[in-house]
Amino acid sequence: MCFPKEDCCGNFTLLKPDVSIQQVVDELLNSPAREDPFHVLDLDDVVQKHLNWLGQLPRVKPFYAVKCNDDPHILKVLACLGTGFDCASKAEIRQILAMGVEPERIIFAHPVKSKEALLFAKEKGVAKMTFDNEFELDKIAEFYPEAELVLRFRHDSAKVLISLGKKFGCDAHVDGLELIQKAKDLGLNIVGVSFHVGCGSKDVDCYYDAIESAKSLFEFALSVGYEFKLLDIGGGFPGDSDKTIDDYSEVVNKALEDFFPNGSGVEVIAEPGRYYAGSAVRLFTTIHGKKFVKTPDGDSEVMYYINDGVFGTLFDWVSLRADHDLGRVMPSITNAKKGKPLLKTTIWGPTCDSTDIVCENVNFPEYNIGEYMLFENIGAYGITFATNFNGFPSPTIRVFVKEQTWSALSHLKPIKWTDKQLDTLQQHFPRS
Repeated sequence: MCFPKEDCCGNFTLLKPDVSIQQVVDELLNSPAREDPFHVLDLDDVVQKHLNWLGQLPRVKPFYAVKCNDDPHILKVLACLGTGFDCASKAEIRQILAMGVEPERIIFAHPVKSKEALLFAKEKGVAKMTFDNEFELDKIAEFYPEAELVLRFRHDSAKVLISLGKKFGCDAHVDGLELIQKAKDLGLNIVGVSFHVGCGSKDVDCYYDAIESAKSLFEFALSVGYEFKLLDIGGGFPGDSDKTIDDYSEVVNKALEDFFPNGSGVEVIAEPGRYYAGSAVRLFTTIHGKKFVKTPDGDSEVMYYINDGVFGTLFDWVSLRADHDLGRVMPSITNAKKGKPLLKTTIWGPTCDSTDIVCENVNFPEYNIGEYMLFENIGAYGITFATNFNGFPSPTIRVFVKEQTWSALSHLKPIKWTDKQLDTLQQHFPRS
């Protein structure tokens, strides 16, 4: 049994077949508001995202990025469905292993690891791990020479929410060649290469170019006696409910066909996080305060003070959308407020810090103290970034899943990964 029955308790709610998550949201919006914020986690959304991934990227095995959202229900569902896991620390590895996931389904995807972390990975049999510099190779040679190494090279998207190449990844065409040779001289085992174009890439073509660069590294490795078998295309895939991976999958599949065709013997993995978790979570915040102020130009503006903010679970949601041409940051206008007059609005988080601002100068319907404000698509990095600054608590999590989905998960035997994964899972989970 993959998904234990005892998990169906507390804040875990089974939904009847005729009840939708939107009905749940509407009912909660009409209920008495709570003092503290809470998340609504829709596990059916996670399952459907996985089915969609398998349909669009059948050759690419997802290794979910645990750092994105480490809620145990999300992790258990994905473990059940047969995904791998991208772990960046001893704690994340320990959490995944504790669920019964085999070490082979984990990649230790932090390019810089402590001696203690390497010894822990060795003890637990987690062999796949990334590196991007010579000092890391020396460290691995000393403490875990049997590791299966993955060379991470830098390939930045030109349009990206968060650039990761500034911190990790070597130059593929210079340093990469030297590192492959150094690993060979040390007697280490490099099994493949990885890249990460950045978090939330809006340049889909960069995946094609990155996979082409990976091919050149495979060819050089062959010339020095390696035969690479693993290609890790990282993350960067969108996860909001109004965004798809259609364009991404088209480019990735074309690149794989051109450079690593079926029959090449190369295993292809990715490290999606935001894709799986983003749309699965909604935030319910309560308005605790409100006031009208005059702006410098003489207009009237309404200010709201809610019980979650940028020091809580809205940091990622606010910072990314505010700085990257994604439109004004604002809560969802719920059905009850649609058609109401719009007022110039600023929304503040609960702390005393004046940088705790959720949105400003937006047009929004008027709300009352004690009403909920709803934020959608905040499953990625919300809860893992949250603090208790000023003593305000992080949101609690209420989990919802359809009865038939939970039943299928409860009886699903661990699935061995194959290119026919979608065919296997569609027997248990209908596509929505």
